[in-house]
Amino acid sequence: MKQILLFATLIFGAFAMHATDEAEYETYRITWSEISALVENNPDSIKSLIDRAALGDTTLRTKELLVAYMGKSFFGASPFSESRDARSALNEEKIDSAMVLIEQAIKRNPLSLSNNYYYVVCALTQNPQISDYQAMQQDENLKLAVARFNLLLEAIYYSGNGSQEYPYKVTCVDDEYTFMSQGLDLPRPTNQSLTKDGHDMFKLPAHSSTLYTGQEIHFDATRILQLEQNLFNPN
Repeated sequence: MKQILLFATLIFGAFAMHATDEAEYETYRITWSEISALVENNPDSIKSLIDRAALGDTTLRTKELLVAYMGKSFFGASPFSESRDARSALNEEKIDSAMVLIEQAIKRNPLSLSNNYYYVVCALTQNPQISDYQAMQQDENLKLAVARFNLLLEAIYYSGNGSQEYPYKVTCVDDEYTFMSQGLDLPRPTNQSLTKDGHDMFKLPAHSSTLYTGQEIHFDATRILQLEQNLFNPN
């Protein structure tokens, strides 16, 4: 499994290399209220962006990717882990079951960073003969999952900078952890709290990554909290 995770990380490595080249970058400070207004006033336009992102459309501009990612949460996305069952099956080496579960998760939400990441992990575990990038390109579903993953990684990366003032935007907790590990090469943090600003804030050990040098990282949990409230209090 460690070798599979390493190869998956190498597949996604192009983004991380790009991130290190961007000492300063423009963030797209789109608010959830702005996305809500866009969905309400022009839902077909948002759905079109979502469909294009789900197809791995690399012609989408970064801001369009972010609108698609954030907008998907208004069309049936869950704030809870959709890849957890697949991860559990993988840990139990039930590879075929894991693939079925992650395919179901992808179908429910193709714009989940974690769903696409674990689809790749499942596919590589199920097909060990896929041992290099060229071989991966022959599997259309795998190639699509990688394309979506990198697009979503880009969207989240440019949604903020991880500070309290400009937290990264996410639509589920799983995407926070996947973004930290696969996008910023951070170890899994153990110190997490919900701030009064509605942020998931993680304390980080010093010098834990060359891609993110802060001592803490913030994610805007506004939409996650809204979705959870809607589930438990639908009226």
